[in-house]
Amino acid sequence: MAVPAQAIPTVTAADTVDAIVSASKRQRFFPLRLEFLRKTVEGEIVPGPFPRLVNAGDRRALLLYLLLVTKVSAEPWDSTLPATVWARALGLPLPESKTARSTISKIWLRLERHGLVIRRRQRRLANVSLLREDGSGKEYTNPGDARDRYLRVPLALWQEGPQSSTERWYQVFTLPELAVLIIARSLSDDFPLPQEKGPEWYGISADTISRGLTGLKNHDLLFVNKTLKQAPLSPVGYTEEKRYTLLQPFGPVGPKRAPRSSTSETGTTSGSRQKVLRRMKRQKSRET
Repeated sequence: MAVPAQAIPTVTAADTVDAIVSASKRQRFFPLRLEFLRKTVEGEIVPGPFPRLVNAGDRRALLLYLLLVTKVSAEPWDSTLPATVWARALGLPLPESKTARSTISKIWLRLERHGLVIRRRQRRLANVSLLREDGSGKEYTNPGDARDRYLRVPLALWQEGPQSSTERWYQVFTLPELAVLIIARSLSDDFPLPQEKGPEWYGISADTISRGLTGLKNHDLLFVNKTLKQAPLSPVGYTEEKRYTLLQPFGPVGPKRAPRSSTSETGTTSGSRQKVLRRMKRQKSRET
């Protein structure tokens, strides 16, 4: 009697990302040094690798880098996953094809040129090691153990998504939205982010900041607190100031704290969260 052919299991991008996150043993967040955004060189603040990736429009490289940081959670800070796995995680068409593998190789090359990773051959696979987030080419260390300042990105980026969609946030976010999310995670709640300050503060265009803020607000991930201030020299006699607070699952962030171990993954303090919620309630009551 012939044995029926067994159906080949279907593995999706979400399945692959879930497996990568699970293998990392991370609980709620993954860390990024603030030097990834901007750093101090000889007393002057200069852009880090992050704005270079954003300004180049390299969404795939940014996502692949963030996924590698998520995956690599302990020494020796490297990974030897096949290129097809990374391609499937990013949702590349035909991830097992030569074209998809070549695309992943080219992305790693771009990240190498930014000083964020280094590749070595391990048998027939590429062994990819993290380097320090500032792009200096120095060896990677746990930012918490080194007492360096860092931000924490919630794993919700990989594991959750809009209620109206079957996709995850990393699949939904445009590059400007992802960029502003990362910037916002580096700041306290109720933060100002004037779009015209984007080039000066983060090396990112005003248009990118504007589109990112608008996108996060449209996703109901950003609370906007608007206040009017007296400005006698303006045409209308006042100016409008906007301050922003990330909403669940990416916020509230809470107040800035002193550097601590990145293995400590507690959430926002209840006092800070209540303060934000009260402000949101007052804002809504004014609008209605």
